[in-house]
Amino acid sequence: MNDQSEPPTKKRRTEAPVKEGPIQLKEDDPILSKGEEPIPLKDEEEGLEELFLLLMRIHKLTRRNQELKQILDETLAETSKLRTHLDYLRVVQYLKAENPMFKPISILCQYHDHIP
Repeated sequence: MNDQSEPPTKKRRTEAPVKEGPIQLKEDDPILSKGEEPIPLKDEEEGLEELFLLLMRIHKLTRRNQELKQILDETLAETSKLRTHLDYLRVVQYLKAENPMFKPISILCQYHDHIP
């Protein structure tokens, strides 16, 4: 008893028509409420001014971050130079201690004078 009936077809959602133009929100719209308190709508000019101030602040912070990045890059380059110099000084100290060719001439002269 094999019942091979077709599976039920899914109902397609009909898409809402796309509205061209600005979206108008009302004071009591749930998007504009925080918890139970409604957020008051600002008029367009105040909103644009606030947006402009936020964009200017973002621009200043971005520029400051770029300046800080440049300073950090320069600091890292100087640190690398200092590490190289420090490594050089360590090698020179080691060579002076281990190899008589790197000792000062006066010590070499004294060293050669005492060799039988």
